[in-house]
Amino acid sequence: MTAAQPRWFTPLRLLGIFCLTNLVVYLDRGLIASNGVNGAPRTVENPRGSGIQGDFNLSYFADGLLPALFMVGLLLSSPVFAEAVKHCSAFRMLGWGMAVWSAAVVACGAAPNFGCLLAARAFVGVGEASFVALAAPFIDDFAPAAQKARWFSAFFLCIPVGFALGYIFGGAVTSVAPWRWAFVAEGLVMMPFVAFALSAQPLQLRGSKPATGHPHGHRRGWRAVVREFLVDVATVLRQPVWVAVCGAYTAYVAVLGVYAYWGPKAGRALFFGADDRGGSADLVFGGVTVLTGVVGSVAGGLALDRMGSTLRNANLLCAVSSLVGLVVLLLAFTTSRSFVAFMTLFAAGQLLIFLLQAPVAALGMWCVPPELRPLGASLMTVSIHLLGDVPSPPLVGLLQSRLSAGKSDEEAAQQWRISLSVCSLLLLVSGAGFLLAAWRSGPGADFRSASCAAGGGGGGEGEEGAGRGSGAGDAEVGAAIDTRPLLEGGEEEGGKRSSSSSVGEEGGGSGGAGGLGTKV
Repeated sequence: MTAAQPRWFTPLRLLGIFCLTNLVVYLDRGLIASNGVNGAPRTVENPRGSGIQGDFNLSYFADGLLPALFMVGLLLSSPVFAEAVKHCSAFRMLGWGMAVWSAAVVACGAAPNFGCLLAARAFVGVGEASFVALAAPFIDDFAPAAQKARWFSAFFLCIPVGFALGYIFGGAVTSVAPWRWAFVAEGLVMMPFVAFALSAQPLQLRGSKPATGHPHGHRRGWRAVVREFLVDVATVLRQPVWVAVCGAYTAYVAVLGVYAYWGPKAGRALFFGADDRGGSADLVFGGVTVLTGVVGSVAGGLALDRMGSTLRNANLLCAVSSLVGLVVLLLAFTTSRSFVAFMTLFAAGQLLIFLLQAPVAALGMWCVPPELRPLGASLMTVSIHLLGDVPSPPLVGLLQSRLSAGKSDEEAAQQWRISLSVCSLLLLVSGAGFLLAAWRSGPGADFRSASCAAGGGGGGEGEEGAGRGSGAGDAEVGAAIDTRPLLEGGEEEGGKRSSSSSVGEEGGGSGGAGGLGTKV
């Protein structure tokens, strides 16, 4: 560890802090989708309903607006946080963003009407945008090069685990207290991270400026800032591999959004009945999601590290995961006639599609110039939510309402098979997009072999100088550890392939400032 790094810092400690925070962030998403908190609409048999749906008398479509408004806040804010790190301390921005998140989830619990609840969910998205934009680039900077996919898998397995714990936590809290207390509790749990991020000596992200004012002693005008932002966006959108990955990931996330939001409710309707009150369905879906999410995410990271962490390998792994997972999930929705058969097939399908969690997280940063990693990840976040899991829950809710209209309760429950099968077909689009990205990526080289040949870059915590550049790129972050490179070596159609360690290394012969494994 160098003198420029905070005294609290070690790479493993950083990973642990971010994993715990990510767990709580996604617990919130599972919480609001749980049968205990989300509840059930009012009916003739149950005139009061339960949870959010019952208290505010919501239709399925109106209920689907809750995740949609959350995503609106996230989408508008994520690119702002990503571009602002070029002028502010990224670690401090994480703290302020999660402070907004904590206040907003508490406001969800105190919402007096549905309009206030929608506004609070939008601000939850604003706060979470800081974490979405900045956490993964921090891990990318400081993870040992030969273990990057595994570190990403550890971070991103918190997504399914957090969702599942949210289902379970929601059911547990509402069995003894009103649903509002679940939101208050999670807001208080986040406060230690907020206090730490705002008070501890900050860690500098590559490309982020300290929060001590402009480095040249004056502030830039807003026109110049906007112009720079638009140029950066155009640079990201010119990366062909990024565009293909973004489209494929968007289709994938649309499916995940439906499973996460409507999965417990569909499982309850199909196999548990109205008397379940949400407990059994939440517990079963939560347990299956935890198991498949952990095993799938870790297995995907290990597989990519073993295959060789190139753009082509990562894209091929994602394509196989999407296409084979689609087949198994369609079998679950269309052929199962018992709960055991359904959950066996559904668990196998989830395990397969969770294999791509770590590879796709790396792809979002490896196929853009390294200084634009937060922006590349944020623009991908905008796409996957704006075109993915923002419209998919309300649209599938609307489809389910149309299919079940005029039918008995038993017949209406069976319509979930059709609704979920139609949505799952988007995995075919996802697989095709990843195959296109693999074709555009070129064969590449294993970044670990390149880094070892260069005599550095793949070190762990004790290899402070390994792979560190000597140019301006490192001066910007105060001699931070560079545990890169990511993707180095190889030729593609006459163009040099560059590594993410290329910032500040133009004179070192290990790549230029171009995109990773693709032409700029």
